[in-house]
Amino acid sequence: MLKKFINVCQSENIFSAQKIVVAVSGGADSLALADLLFNVRQRFNLQLCIAHYEHGLRGQPSIDDANFVEKFAENLGVKFFCEHGDVKTYAAENKLSIETAARKLRYNFLYKVKRELDFDAIALAHHANDQAETILMRLLRGATSTGLAAMKFSVDSEEYGLLLRPLLRFKKIELENYCSARGISPRIDATNFETAATRNKIRLELLPALEKFNPNIVDTLCKLGEISAEESDFINFETEKIFPQVVNKNSAGQLELLRGKFLKLHTALQRAIVKKFLAEVCGVEDFGFVHFEAVRKVLVNNLAGVELPHNFRADLKRGILTVRKNF
Repeated sequence: MLKKFINVCQSENIFSAQKIVVAVSGGADSLALADLLFNVRQRFNLQLCIAHYEHGLRGQPSIDDANFVEKFAENLGVKFFCEHGDVKTYAAENKLSIETAARKLRYNFLYKVKRELDFDAIALAHHANDQAETILMRLLRGATSTGLAAMKFSVDSEEYGLLLRPLLRFKKIELENYCSARGISPRIDATNFETAATRNKIRLELLPALEKFNPNIVDTLCKLGEISAEESDFINFETEKIFPQVVNKNSAGQLELLRGKFLKLHTALQRAIVKKFLAEVCGVEDFGFVHFEAVRKVLVNNLAGVELPHNFRADLKRGILTVRKNF
């Protein structure tokens, strides 16, 4: 297990970051990640700390998780950071789902620790099963091929800086077996077994059902995600090159999309151009495929325009498409 971990980290250049905040929930995945990084720290000159965000959602068991992780960090001799939150209140105030609010607060805390310590990266314990569940969830929600792109081993995010996921080649059972072999007893989050949440239902019901048809379904889905990510990267690279040729800025400083040049592009690039154009003009993240396709059809079929969410409207006049907000 340790040898495989080292090989994966070296092949994915994980150890280009040496000062790492390790996010640890108390479950088998994150405990295995912290222990593996601790065991290779001297070999790769790593400086580690452990960070735990207590969401305030499960009462005393959640407090007990925080205390457990603190003791785990103490036994390793690694600095420990913890923050207690009120996810329900934050979710209500910002009109977010509990899951989205929890993730945002947790990542904000991890980034704060990273920034205050002047560390290089945040390590997260996402593994192959998480990858497969995410791809299935997106597939069920109607994602396109680019939407099926897998999580990457490292990504330099605008909000949180460098995020590392060294365990993406490991299945959950491998991490559980590693903890058992190391004498590590993970905490059990009872909410992981509640099937009200879509992800839990996928984990507990859908994936086991699919394994009856393909015992290697997790590997298959992960491979699909990796291929989709590579193809998405290529399309994005081409989009960045072509975008200035298809989009101009008029005398008023407004971006406008040129239909004549747009029509010469492959359909895949047309969709990517429209997506980038709307993102830059509107600054809205929750436009979906149906909205991108509606704008693309306006251009392809030479239509007058189309209404978009958040009071935006796309208009096509004399071969030029612009987007404005209806006040």
